[in-house]
Amino acid sequence: MKAKELARFTPLLFFTKESLRSLEKNEDSLNSNLKYWLKKGVILSLKKGFYVLKERWEKELARDLYLEYLANKLYEPSYLSSEYVMGKYSLLTEAVYTLTSVTPKTTRSFKNRLGFFNYYSISSRLFEGFEIKKFSSAPILIAKKPKAVFDFLYLRFLKSTPVNEKEIAELRVNWENINEKEFREIQAYARLTQSKRVKETIGLIKRMYYA
Repeated sequence: MKAKELARFTPLLFFTKESLRSLEKNEDSLNSNLKYWLKKGVILSLKKGFYVLKERWEKELARDLYLEYLANKLYEPSYLSSEYVMGKYSLLTEAVYTLTSVTPKTTRSFKNRLGFFNYYSISSRLFEGFEIKKFSSAPILIAKKPKAVFDFLYLRFLKSTPVNEKEIAELRVNWENINEKEFREIQAYARLTQSKRVKETIGLIKRMYYA
C-alpha cells in the first residue's frame, strides 16, 4: 500500500485502522505501513486506531470546530461541557486549553498532537442539556451554558470537595455573566441528581450571588 492511496481518505474528518483494511488486508503489512506513515508525519494518531491525515488537518481553517467534532468522536457518547464550554462564555477567570467533555461511560483522557481531551463520567440521567451545532455537515454536541456550569459543579463537588463559601469563591467563576434565568436552569438540573452535596453547593451559590 502506497501513501498516495491515502488520498481517498482526504474528504474524511477522521479514519480508523479498520477503514484502512479496504486497502491492505494483511495485518503485518498494515501495521508496518501505519508505523511508517506515523514516523513520516503523513498521518496523526489521536488514539489507538484513530487517525487524521496531517494534510487534512493543516488545510482546515475552522480548526476549533474540527477539534470539537473530534472530541465528540474520540470517546462516544460524549458532549463538550464544563471548563471548556464555560471558557467560551468567559465564565472563568483563567484560560482553558483542554477540551473537556462528559460521558455516561468511565472517565478517560487522551493526549495527542492536536491537544488534550478529558472525559468525565456523569450519571446517565444527567446526560442531557446539550445542543447540536454543525462543522460543515457534521454534528457537534456541546452543552448549553447552564448545563456546562452544572456539570462543572457536579464534577467538582460530587465526592470530596468541602461545600463552603471559601471553596465556592476559589472556583473563580464570573457569576455576573450568568443571569438569574440561567441560574434557575442550573437549579433545575440539580433536581435530577440524588447528590445532597451538589444540591447544597448550588443552594449556597444562590445565597452568595443571587439572593
